[in-house]
Amino acid sequence: MEKTLPRPILIKSKNHSKIALYHYANPTSNFLPVILTHGTFSNAIICAKLAEFLNFNGFECWIYEWVGHGNSKYGSFFPDAEDFALNDVPAVIQKVLTLTNKKSCIWVAHSGGGFLPFIYMARNLHQQYAIERLVGIGSQAFGVGKTCFGQVITRTIPIINRFFGKVPGPFFGLGPEDEISGFLNQWCQWNRSGKWIGKDGFNYYKAMKDIHLPTLLISGRNDIIAPPDGCRKMLKPLGSTQKKIIVCSKAAGYLENYNHPRLIASKNAKAEIWPIVLQFVKNKERGIGGLVS
Repeated sequence: MEKTLPRPILIKSKNHSKIALYHYANPTSNFLPVILTHGTFSNAIICAKLAEFLNFNGFECWIYEWVGHGNSKYGSFFPDAEDFALNDVPAVIQKVLTLTNKKSCIWVAHSGGGFLPFIYMARNLHQQYAIERLVGIGSQAFGVGKTCFGQVITRTIPIINRFFGKVPGPFFGLGPEDEISGFLNQWCQWNRSGKWIGKDGFNYYKAMKDIHLPTLLISGRNDIIAPPDGCRKMLKPLGSTQKKIIVCSKAAGYLENYNHPRLIASKNAKAEIWPIVLQFVKNKERGIGGLVS
């Protein structure tokens, strides 16, 4: 069945760029609103079925589509990872909280979308309670560079970027979107060095100790973009006492050794990963983890 999206709501961001939000209404919901988002080479479509699933189970959901992806527009703003996190993340959260009249939300994201809030919170600790809990599905920022594959991609991607002026997602079979922002170059630098350091020298790894956000990371055994060890490295410095990683593998009783896209968008994910996400986000009390064994 073809995935469809609601009509987008466009909000303004930096330098005339526009962010598309897709609203899955649930007027009778007793839960906090859920913001879903994607990663590189992708768009809102990859989150659509999970949003429908959460919406059916009682949640008001909003899909945030990155600037320059899908119906969102770059304008004259071509962001890197920090720009997405420090400009678009707060704009999206503020818009959703205003429209829902809530004080906090829940963040559920695939790939790079899962670590963007940590970048924002690390520099804005007083804002961390705007997100009540976070689920990252195949999300890591600096832990793939020690693998052979990681060494290859973190050196190859910047070369492709320089040659083409972008990394053509459809051409290389990486996804429906091209990446013409600086996001990938920055992600490659972090992973190649193993250090999560901002352009101005800000140390995100060290700042994570002051973030106390209940967090669940879901990793796939065959995920070469966000391997389990990479996800563990990102979770380790987090100051929250409510944090856990789940590795989805046959050895752990799952239906398959999940790769990167299948963690969020597959029949097996619908059967056994989406219910884990649902269980975690349904927990209403911030101080209780709702973490799954």
